[in-house]
Amino acid sequence: MSDEKPVADAGLRRVVRANLLTVLCEVVVPMALFYGLRAAGVNQWWALMAGVLVAAPYVVWTIVRNRRVDLVALVTLSVLALSVVLGLVSDDPRTLAVREGWTAALGGLFGAWMLVTVVVGRPAQLTLGRTIAEVKRGADGAAAWAARWGTDARFRRGLRIDTAVWGAVLLAHAVAHVVLDYTLPIDLISLVTTVVWLGTLACLIAWHLWYIRKEGLEA
Repeated sequence: MSDEKPVADAGLRRVVRANLLTVLCEVVVPMALFYGLRAAGVNQWWALMAGVLVAAPYVVWTIVRNRRVDLVALVTLSVLALSVVLGLVSDDPRTLAVREGWTAALGGLFGAWMLVTVVVGRPAQLTLGRTIAEVKRGADGAAAWAARWGTDARFRRGLRIDTAVWGAVLLAHAVAHVVLDYTLPIDLISLVTTVVWLGTLACLIAWHLWYIRKEGLEA
């Protein structure tokens, strides 16, 4: 038991570091490049395309390092491919700018799926939580955590509520993102949608951490 907490903490630190690096390379750097080029007088289309292409090396590196294409890399590759295609067929900066709506749409579909799992089968957070538990505690710890589903009514209710909140927020964000894409000035789309997404995600994660501790659902 004394070794379990250090192992869990080490696993959590690995997850946090990986996500911070992804945000840095796929969000912060492209946005900084876009606004830096705009400040230097580069037109919107080229600044947007540069912001797209600068993320490509990191995505390729993660695929080579992991020797597989995971869900995050697949979504990022699809956005990059869509951006290049849109850039080749249209010289309209807004057409290129709204490519990020593809990511939001996928997030919305994921949110809708989470809502469905609340009433059909087992909630998505049971599967996602088991994956996190395996990273933090190993296969045995993950199995013990997931086994609570069959014996603990409070555990089942808590996971359904947590899944429903995540699904509803992701779906609502997807709708808001698409509206912002088509109504904001082009130069503001990247900044505003990124701030809205990070703010939404921060609030959602803060609520999630509070709720799972309150209900004793920690993976």
